[in-house]
Amino acid sequence: MEIVTLTYKRLPDRVNHFQQELLYLDDDVIVTSQRVKPSAPIVQGGETVLGDNFAVVWFVFTGLWYDVGKVYNLENEWTGYYCDIMKPVKRRVDVAGKLECFEITDLFLDLWINPDGTYEVQDEDEFEAAIQNGAIDAELESRARDVLKSLIAEVEDGHLESRLQKVFNSAQFPDLQDYAAKLP
Repeated sequence: MEIVTLTYKRLPDRVNHFQQELLYLDDDVIVTSQRVKPSAPIVQGGETVLGDNFAVVWFVFTGLWYDVGKVYNLENEWTGYYCDIMKPVKRRVDVAGKLECFEITDLFLDLWINPDGTYEVQDEDEFEAAIQNGAIDAELESRARDVLKSLIAEVEDGHLESRLQKVFNSAQFPDLQDYAAKLP
């Protein structure tokens, strides 16, 4: 598989670089995968649904203000979706048009979606702190809140699942669960 670099920015000035496996790429989406080390686990119903070394397949959509990670636990069971509210992705390609790296700027707010369709907003405290310390201005605050509301509406009406299914069909993915099990 091809490796691509994700430049992950968090306002006001945090920058990290992550190496991810590139699974699929077209004009509408970048699909990558990696094992993650979240700053804190996410627990739903007494079960850790996102923790250290969980496998995530990321769907980063061109022009959208969010991404979607399909999360698998250490037993390779799908635990849900993790969505970052973010500025639209920036891509850098070489002269041949090959993706060299891509960049996202995280806007703190996140949405966890359980397999049964229930969901929970994450990191509202971090979002509020970023507003208070001036890392997020009033315009960006409003945009992030609107995106979160729209994303929740997409979850509730099934549109998000349809968007992901379209990518699965276009990419002709094998079973992602089998793939996630093989991630180093």
